[in-house]
Amino acid sequence: MRSGNARSEDRDRLFRSASENDNRNDLDASFRSVLSSSQLVPREVFRTTPARWYILFTLCWMGLIQNFIGNTWGPITEVMKKVYFWSDERVSLLSLWTPVFFVPGALLFPWLMAAANMRFVMLANSSLLAFSGIIKILSVTVIPMKYLIYTAHVTQIINGLCGAAPFSSIMYISVNWFPLKEQLFVAGIIISCVNVGVAVPFILGPSLLPEPNSTDTSLVSTLGLVTDTAEDIDYSTGLRWYLVIQGACMILCLVFSVIYFPSRPRYAPTASSVTARLDIKEGVKILLKRGNFWLAVLMFSLTTGTFNGYGLTLDTIVTKCGISQAEAGYIGFAALLSCVPANLIIGGLGGMFPRRKKIMTILFLVTGTSTMTVFVAQLENWLPRNMTVVWVTVIVGVMCLTGAAPLFFDMSAESSHPVSEDLSSTVMVLGNQLMSLFFIALIQIPHLVDEAHRDKLNYVLIGSFTLSVLFSTLYRPTTVREHMDSNSVTVDQLDYRSIQQVENAGYSIEVSCD
Repeated sequence: MRSGNARSEDRDRLFRSASENDNRNDLDASFRSVLSSSQLVPREVFRTTPARWYILFTLCWMGLIQNFIGNTWGPITEVMKKVYFWSDERVSLLSLWTPVFFVPGALLFPWLMAAANMRFVMLANSSLLAFSGIIKILSVTVIPMKYLIYTAHVTQIINGLCGAAPFSSIMYISVNWFPLKEQLFVAGIIISCVNVGVAVPFILGPSLLPEPNSTDTSLVSTLGLVTDTAEDIDYSTGLRWYLVIQGACMILCLVFSVIYFPSRPRYAPTASSVTARLDIKEGVKILLKRGNFWLAVLMFSLTTGTFNGYGLTLDTIVTKCGISQAEAGYIGFAALLSCVPANLIIGGLGGMFPRRKKIMTILFLVTGTSTMTVFVAQLENWLPRNMTVVWVTVIVGVMCLTGAAPLFFDMSAESSHPVSEDLSSTVMVLGNQLMSLFFIALIQIPHLVDEAHRDKLNYVLIGSFTLSVLFSTLYRPTTVREHMDSNSVTVDQLDYRSIQQVENAGYSIEVSCD
């Protein structure tokens, strides 16, 4: 056994090696070569820090705002068409930029995580959002209104590039900051905030910018903040407030990230959070062979991804079925807001009954698909329309289908271990965005799903949900991380970046003799 000073020197040499080399596999190999491989890491060193809740708040805020911006224009389509003479295709194109540019942003995210760290990624992402927020504010305060369409395109593109960070970080933050029993619930909180972000424009947009030539029954009018009829509204003022509120919220993302957002917590919460992960190249190879992982990706994409794409055109689809834009906005808002308690409840149940996840998933998907089928039947007048039934079915359906998202993320992390969570989550959200992109692309193809036949997307919706039920029955549950956290791990299983976390807990890592 070497002296304490000698072990300290070897650890310092190890850290210098880590800072000079970005290859994760080489670092882990050199790290393990000088460690006492039989040394057990006691479970007592794994603990949580209260700071994890601030980290969760910051990520939730970023996810909420990013999705708030992504859904800016859809809920006020009629106003932009009738007051500012934008075409329906122009508004749809603005919605298209978020899923399109999400793809390169998501592909870049794992590489940035491997080359830098989580703090760098969050600061870079929030800085871009703040820059976009400044453009939004200037577009309605300084820049002439005729250039609004161009600044709108720029901000939507930036928003798409920034979308990967909050989504792809869901399981990374859950695993690296929270104990196993809290991870599903935390994933539910983050996804809930994302849904709130999508829902906010459905109520805020029509409230500040009511549909022309109709009685304004919006929330803001009800509170007496605007006049009673849409004809009396100053649309320039409403639009200015709409974009300034968005810009200010985007700038706050940078403020919260600068205040505090370390790459990793001081202490490791679980054994599975500090075990070595594969680099991107090896991780991709492993993922390609994991059928269970791809089932989780398909279930998430076919439910949440499909509904997100459907929701971006919900006002147009529903109005073609004889429902006003204002009521369509309320339906979209209520459906998305219903995901908040659903994500929290389902995430909590998944944490309480980890060995019943598959049964819960099948139950929620079957219930959600059945109720959404009744919702479509109401819209298409296959059944006598009753607006109460419309509201109940869409709310229950969305609660069950998109509320199960925490289960899908947990399945992806479990079935892909030891692939890094940032990579597996990135693949998950890529599938989600590609499904959203598919919906919007259908609208852009001439004569395929034009404005007069937009309700055809209802059939795509039901078909996607039905497929998700089929895939849920094929999933095979595993408990790799649960088993790891229930047993002792040895020092040679540690990731080189986790050594400081273990030593912060007062445990000294032994180094082998040269």
